[in-house]
Amino acid sequence: MVCHHCNQEINKSDEFCQYCGQSQKRKINTSFTAARTELNPFNEKSPQQSLQRESKTEIYTPGKTVLNQTTIGRGSHNDIVLDYPIISREHALLKGPYNNLILEDRQSSNHTFVNDRNKPIESAKINDNDTIYFGSYKISAKRLIELKRKVDKGYADPKEISITKDINIIGRDPKADIRLDYPQISRQHAKLIRKSTTEYIIKDLSSTNGTFVNGQRIHSQNISVTDVITLGSFSFSLSKEMKILKHDLPDDIRIDADSISFVVKDKGGKQKKILDNISLTILPSEFVGLMGPAGAGKTTLMLAMNGYLPPTSGASVINGKSLYGNYDAFRGNIGYVPQDDIIHPELTVYEALYYTARLRLPSDTTKEEIDTLIVKNMTELGLIDKSRNLDIRNVIIGSPDNKGISGGQRKRVNLAMELLTAPNILFLDEPTSGLSSQDTLVVMDVLRKLADKGKTIVLTIHQPSMEAYKKMDNMIIVSSGKLMYYGPTFPDSLVFFNKEKSESDEILTSADYALKGLSEKPESFWENEYKQSEYSTQFVKARKDSQNPLPVQQETPLKTKRSFDFKQWWILTSRYFTIKKKDIVNTAMLLLQAPIIALLVAMVFYNVPHEYHPCTPLFLIVVSALWFGTSNSAREIVSERAIYRRERMVNLKIPSYLFSKIAVQSLLCLIQCIMLVGIIYYFLDFHGTFRHFLRVAFLSSLIGISIGLFISTVTKTEQQAVTIVPLVLIPMIIMGGGMIPVKAMNACSKYLSYLVPSRWSYEQILHAEDLGFDEKMRFFLRGDDYTKFMFGNHEQYDFVIILAILIFIALFIRLTVMVLRKRDIV
Repeated sequence: MVCHHCNQEINKSDEFCQYCGQSQKRKINTSFTAARTELNPFNEKSPQQSLQRESKTEIYTPGKTVLNQTTIGRGSHNDIVLDYPIISREHALLKGPYNNLILEDRQSSNHTFVNDRNKPIESAKINDNDTIYFGSYKISAKRLIELKRKVDKGYADPKEISITKDINIIGRDPKADIRLDYPQISRQHAKLIRKSTTEYIIKDLSSTNGTFVNGQRIHSQNISVTDVITLGSFSFSLSKEMKILKHDLPDDIRIDADSISFVVKDKGGKQKKILDNISLTILPSEFVGLMGPAGAGKTTLMLAMNGYLPPTSGASVINGKSLYGNYDAFRGNIGYVPQDDIIHPELTVYEALYYTARLRLPSDTTKEEIDTLIVKNMTELGLIDKSRNLDIRNVIIGSPDNKGISGGQRKRVNLAMELLTAPNILFLDEPTSGLSSQDTLVVMDVLRKLADKGKTIVLTIHQPSMEAYKKMDNMIIVSSGKLMYYGPTFPDSLVFFNKEKSESDEILTSADYALKGLSEKPESFWENEYKQSEYSTQFVKARKDSQNPLPVQQETPLKTKRSFDFKQWWILTSRYFTIKKKDIVNTAMLLLQAPIIALLVAMVFYNVPHEYHPCTPLFLIVVSALWFGTSNSAREIVSERAIYRRERMVNLKIPSYLFSKIAVQSLLCLIQCIMLVGIIYYFLDFHGTFRHFLRVAFLSSLIGISIGLFISTVTKTEQQAVTIVPLVLIPMIIMGGGMIPVKAMNACSKYLSYLVPSRWSYEQILHAEDLGFDEKMRFFLRGDDYTKFMFGNHEQYDFVIILAILIFIALFIRLTVMVLRKRDIV
């Protein structure tokens, strides 16, 4: 007879196909909703407990006919709902006391396995250390038992909650009408208002992470039974009876790559496919590796799936919704650790985590709650271990030049930053790159534990050891942008690419044999081989929801509030100031520039004949101030591009970020200008006042800061930024009027000088000198002597000069904002 799943010839007496392992009794049922679990990071009562307390009669309690029996399956009537295509409607039964738990298969289509995926069970005793497979879906026995305990204690997820009040507050506050105890939820997050028996309004209460209706962030909106309301990781809708129906909970993430392709143009203008029509599905709590030869498209695939790089065609889909069409709603559910560090090396571990928590968590999160989260996450990641007297909270992160924590600890701190917001899925780009074998195993052990607790982990990895390789559940292998394999990691992936050597134990000794086998035959061979394999059937075709087609990819602009956020600015400014304060050597070198330059100017122009004084030293004050601002800030954005990009994809607002840089840089420049002007003013004989000279110098430095930040935005590396600074400053020196008077320039040069900030600052400081005898300064009168000598008929009024200087500052700030916005991924 022929297997109705894979069409291979099998014996009539076979109950299961020897090729694909499918039962011959019934076909796969492919409808699904979502798996349900919970997370309670603050060690307070869970939202399920709170909701049960608020509305006990409305909590869904599955009917049990036998004591200590817990049903598992895709159907909503089960105690534990795992609603995926590969799970049968009534898949398994967990029964017995906790010291003698028995797992029974209920004649499921894709079978139940304990530890060994090749041996389906009818009944088996399980304990915490076992691994359970429902078809291709893997879950640790420990986590399954924890879910059973919640069911037995009556903490099963409430399916319906009646609305008994006209105004219902939703939030993290214990006194909220509908309590959602989750880091991304504000204490008072949203308000649900009943206008009539059929009409409701949902209002956002200025929450940090927003309220969404059908994937769009809203302030206030009428809602109906067809609308889906999302707050953090929780989604709701209203029933016709006006009851709240809860859909998604934390750890409820299924992600689909649906025919993803990514095309770029090479130098000749020809199109090159980096990714070519890749489809696969990753289920909750799976630990998935991503491998391939150099240039295979690993990182591109990861970035396309996690929201950093929109694919040319196809879609990245989360829980049945387009990621790029609903990115604003999903951003808090996705954690991403790029290969570059997303931590400032000058900070201690605690400071880095604390500032990240302040930025990403709701603004009403208390310091005690943040400290609890930091300790919890660091303990889970092995960064705090009382048994070994290990606690690195107060250790500096460090850099190659300033040693701090180890490489393995650094990777885990990067991960800890993402875990602060309790994301449901974690993407990591080469988290073991550059680590020793021991540190690699530590990191992989941490990720394995996170997956066992319900997190979905996807990571690119390069040349893993066999011990590290075995820790991953499934493996994605790509080459030239095409899917070569997606299935179990060990030993299946090694055997798949080395079928001729499958009898030899040698191929099971090294993870390198997967890519070695791949390289021995054409890619087209492996692509077709995989499409015809049982792995493609189980991990791609069977997981795809045929009854609910995946949505067409849509893109929406990254929706962070454009307005200036004072709280975020204050946090960013505080962090940036702390960084500068701790970077003692570099900050000291910046500050020392001013007295050194000032002393040189004072030494050269002390007792110099009158015709050379004071025009030239005043011009040097202006140029030096421009230099301070430009050189100080030219590397500030480009040096932390990975950090900016990650924080921007979470909730960073560009104006808050940019003005935090300006605030701290302005303070540094003010100190520099005080020293510069003060020393020169003390040694040289000026008519103008110190106060007016300082004002001009400080305004000039602000122009420099705005120019430097713009340079830092448009350059790709710190070296490029440093190289461009002289190219920007030299024209200011040449055209500024200090080397040759503006009135003596040719016509072209005269008009070009108007485009140079130094020309305006120089004229303003000469005005201050000319009007120095009058302390009150006649702002709307022209100056005399030096200004006339240098500028002639091109002399301007003071208010025109100040306006021009402010326009230069505003122009470069605006250009910087425009460039940063243009580089937004979504």
